[in-house]
Amino acid sequence: MKKLVWKFKWFWDDADHTFERWLEQKAREGLHLKRVHAMRMLFAFERGQPAAVNYRIDFRLTRADAHYLQLFEDAGWQRVDEQLGWQFWRAPAGTARTTEIFTDAESMGRKYKYLIGLFVVPLLLQLPYTVKHLSSGRPGLIAMVVGLHALCFYCVARLVKRLRSLRSPGA
Repeated sequence: MKKLVWKFKWFWDDADHTFERWLEQKAREGLHLKRVHAMRMLFAFERGQPAAVNYRIDFRLTRADAHYLQLFEDAGWQRVDEQLGWQFWRAPAGTARTTEIFTDAESMGRKYKYLIGLFVVPLLLQLPYTVKHLSSGRPGLIAMVVGLHALCFYCVARLVKRLRSLRSPGA
């Protein structure tokens, strides 16, 4: 069994391209992704020969079905791992039929739409509870609730910006 190398790294949900470039750099250093842990922040890599490898990341709200998996495998991609709906794919550089797993803006943007929904729906459902606590007069609780909501709104704004960039020419 090969020795695993552990790396801790955190990425915003809209920074998938940055995330992919980081994984590709690790492969060029001889570290090949094996497993993803701890909400996409802890990564296990197998040490091996440096290689040019393309990584792509997709997100699915539902479990990856056989059709989805076969579509990617037929295009030359190997699924490395899945973590909380995030799908991690790789292919040795130049071997996959395309360098991208999706080639149209609608398909590429689907994951951002899913993620926006994952942030917005809970915020809306929690609104009555939030209003109740904001009127409680407890400053610590109020600060925590406002901070959490501000973070969620910031995440949504980043995702919306990324989604819009896919629709504009030259994205």
